[in-house]
Amino acid sequence: DEASADQTAHIHSLCTGLRDAFAEGLGDGHIGERIRDGFRIAILGPPNAGKSTLLNRLVERDAAIVSAHAGTTRDVIEVPLVINGHLVWFADTAGMRETEDEIENEGVRRAKRVAEQADLRIILVDGTEGEATGFFQTHSQEGDLLVANKCDLPGFDRVNAAIAISAGTGEGLDQVQAEIGDWLDRLVGDREAPLITRARHRAGLQQGLEHLNSALAQLEEKAGAELVAEDVRLAARTLAILVGQVDVEDVLDAVFARFCIGK
Repeated sequence: DEASADQTAHIHSLCTGLRDAFAEGLGDGHIGERIRDGFRIAILGPPNAGKSTLLNRLVERDAAIVSAHAGTTRDVIEVPLVINGHLVWFADTAGMRETEDEIENEGVRRAKRVAEQADLRIILVDGTEGEATGFFQTHSQEGDLLVANKCDLPGFDRVNAAIAISAGTGEGLDQVQAEIGDWLDRLVGDREAPLITRARHRAGLQQGLEHLNSALAQLEEKAGAELVAEDVRLAARTLAILVGQVDVEDVLDAVFARFCIGK
């Protein structure tokens, strides 16, 4: 009847609003977890580009060994730093090149893996080397921060409008830091909604979203009210668990469901 149709439309509207709110929370790009655990910035480049020196400059301590010998950095070195109130992990990596050295090859493989997982990549080249432009073209991608090092030395070429720095003297480091700070501000933005910071929270929201989608499907198929009500109840229960509105009986049910007690 008409009253029943009005009620169904109202319930459909409420469930749609909740479903959209759950989906919006899940569509945050995992920014909450990244804020909690720290953003990952990988420093990549060919051997002797000055990656370790740049890392030490950024974190203001001798965290990585610096040597003129190519291939000194064999493993990934990660160092934390707080920028604009956010935790950032800088990763110094092995110089990316073809080599027959088995250990150095493993370092290059790990550098590529870190590059794939990084939130931001700093591609650093030696601006006095003629191959710098070629390295940018081969290894950089959209969103990378392109930096040309050794601007204090003769023969330096900025190449491809990269940021010019001297990791040795510190010249240009303020621009690199400013670019990283601006990137963080754009990424985090002005987020007023609560952020998901735990895997179990994300799983709970996903489960609630599935129940709401099921409830909407049941409504559209004109299924029985009890089926719709059950999906809505399960979605509400999931939300109650997320916000901490769970009573003692619920906790006991969860305990006894997972453990064999009293035997």
